[in-house]
Amino acid sequence: MSKYFVMSGEDALKYLKARDNGDEPLPDDFQRTHGAGELMNMAAIDKLGSELRKLKKSFPTKLRKADPEGGHFEQQACSIVHRALADCDPTALADNEFWIWLAVLKYADIVEWRFGATGRHAAPANYGIGQRIENMFFRLWLRAELVREPKAKDPYHLAKTGDQDLWRSHILRQAYANSRLIAKALLRLQAGQLSVKRLTVENVRELAKRLRRLHANVVFEFLTFSQAEGLVLELSSDLKKGK
Repeated sequence: MSKYFVMSGEDALKYLKARDNGDEPLPDDFQRTHGAGELMNMAAIDKLGSELRKLKKSFPTKLRKADPEGGHFEQQACSIVHRALADCDPTALADNEFWIWLAVLKYADIVEWRFGATGRHAAPANYGIGQRIENMFFRLWLRAELVREPKAKDPYHLAKTGDQDLWRSHILRQAYANSRLIAKALLRLQAGQLSVKRLTVENVRELAKRLRRLHANVVFEFLTFSQAEGLVLELSSDLKKGK
């Protein structure tokens, strides 16, 4: 186990409030450490920031509300986050306060660019305050971790598919996606990698409802690769396909 920086949700709110009021809060007044031993690899954390800021330069300096460019950024950023944290202590990756620290004290500028707007700061949820799954950096890491295929030419090819709504509403927020194979099958369907055309947005929502209902009685985590794909195809067979 290594030592790593953390920040509580309560302290994060205090820090952001001070920042928003025009003050210059000192990080050392708000951050703490968990764990023991040597401090985590901060060079990797710094590299993460430099790579994300480099990627950000290829996108608009400001994003509109629900701008699809934000989703395109996340498609590419998820692999950057995952690779940068590959050697991170699993205890830190499971600690919500580590992700809050990363979002608030290290890379709030990226969170604000992605979710803020003129005259309005990003909502606290985007920093992971309240629910970890809404933390921008945790979502990006989980997106890559969930469907990574180490033996593929590009291990993150599935993580780079799918739009914002598919990922946030129908994968990351859904218990059935705890089965990596179900998540992969859904992504392959919508990426046109299966034997049928992709679903319309409306029918993806219907498929998600069917998966939720079935998951109450079926343990998806025990399904094989072919069984997961077969299940997704069966549940969507009567739904109208898109282009």
